[in-house]
Formats: sequence, structure tokens, C-alpha cells
Amino acid sequence: MSICSQKIRGALFQIGVPFASSELVIMPPLSENYSAEYVELRMASAIAHSRPFVSGYTGSSSVENEGFDPLAVPTLVDHHRGEAVADSRLIAAYLDILSGGALVPLQWQNRIWSEIAIVDAIPHAGLFYGANPDGDHRPDVIRAGMQGAHSKKIELVSKRLEGLPAKSALRSAYRHKIIKEEAGREFISRPANMRGIIDSTKSAITQLDQRLAEGRGAWLVPEGFTLADIFWGVSLFRFLYLGYDWMWKDSARVAGYAERLFASPAMQNGVINWPGHPPGERIERWQRSGK
Repeated sequence: MSICSQKIRGALFQIGVPFASSELVIMPPLSENYSAEYVELRMASAIAHSRPFVSGYTGSSSVENEGFDPLAVPTLVDHHRGEAVADSRLIAAYLDILSGGALVPLQWQNRIWSEIAIVDAIPHAGLFYGANPDGDHRPDVIRAGMQGAHSKKIELVSKRLEGLPAKSALRSAYRHKIIKEEAGREFISRPANMRGIIDSTKSAITQLDQRLAEGRGAWLVPEGFTLADIFWGVSLFRFLYLGYDWMWKDSARVAGYAERLFASPAMQNGVINWPGHPPGERIERWQRSGK
């Protein structure tokens, strides 16, 4: 259910490239993405050597803004080229190259990457782990599962760190993950922080509505369905699932855009009806529509 993994699966389905998905249970008590084997694989990505490790928490998981999380998902492995690529934005760019620009048409690349940067900076993680202090409408399974989640993660990462050899190159990666989770635990415990990220997300959707008003087509650019639409589709579907769809109840353009996005093959195959997504009252009709 990782939102960044959903973005990449949507892109993979959109370009029609064959792929296999190695599913990891990312929540405690298993947290399979904390294994040294996976972290080593992720560290093989070039981005691991060009970005500082994550060292704080704002509710966003953007590598560009927050730093590199060496224990996160997804990681793409290109077995033909022998390359590992981490971070959803970089993976998406990699897939666009493989597809010959099918995801990001050249004449619209500035607009598309600008939209992707906006989605990337939205505090999806904060809205998932933290409760709205003015009314928590997340599904019961999420509310229950997120209770103490940061503390559980810190405990598991600490155990992994203790098990590493004293001179392991991975020790710094695990320490920075602990720093992030400690900051996350503190962040979501403060109602003012949660209200702040809710307000910023609502503002991002209002601005999206304004940009949609500037166009005349069904999608964000006249060229048609692009990577920007995939990223926004995943984002809006997550908000719907978590009960934040009230953010566009007065934005008819965003509401119509979301309907078109959720019906798209990329969203239906890579996100909405991908095996394992927990059911929810708000997404029922979309999950039924793909079966």
C-alpha cells in the first residue's frame, strides 16, 4: 500500500513494460524493508550517494526536500541493465526514458515535472500516520494500525542496528532512519502540526483546481494522460481512502478529474485493484468497477 510504490506500478502499467513485484511487508512487526539485504540493494542506487540521509520529519516523504530514506520503498531493479534505482521520482524518470518519452512528452516536460514536484511534497505520510485533531475519518484499520507505529518502527530498526557488524557501512543508514521516526512520532503528536499539513494539502488541491480551469482537456496537459496524472491520481485516491475527499467537495473540476483518474487503466490495475489494498467504504465502488 506504499503510495510511492503505487505511483510506480501505475507508470509501469501505463507504458506496458513487463515487471515482477517483490512484495515487502513494510509495517511492524515484520517490516521486511528493514533487512540488511534490502537496505544494501537500495544503497546501490546512485541517489544514495548524491543525497544526504533523511534527518527530520515534515510529514512528506520527498527525497528532494527531506533527504534519502535508505529503509523505504520502492526500489526498482533493472535486471537487463544491472541497475538499482530508488526514489519514486527518479524511478519514474527512468521509466520515461525506457518508454521513449511516453510518460513525459518533451513539449510538456516542465509542466509535468512541476506537477510531480507538487505531489511529491504533499505530506502524505503525515496524513496517513497522524490523526486529524478536528475529526479523524481514516478507516478503522488504519487508525488502529497507526497507534504507536513510529515507536514500533524505532524498536525494530534499533534491533537491526544492534545486529550489524561494528564497522558496517549500513550503520549510518539505520541511525538516520531512527532519527526520522523519532521526529515523526513527535510531529504527529502535536495538533498544530497536523492542522498545518491538512491546511497545506487543502491549499494544494485548491491550486490544482485553478490549474485545471486553465485547460480544456480531460487531463493536465493537452497531450493526454501523462505521469503527472498518475501521480495526482495516486494522491487523490489516498485522500479519498483516508476520508479527506471533503477537500474537493467545492471544487467541481478536481472532483471530475478524480473520477476520470480512478477509472483509468493505470490506476485500476496498479493501485485500486492491485492485490492487498485494504477495502474501505469510500473506495468500494471503484474496487468493484475493476472486477
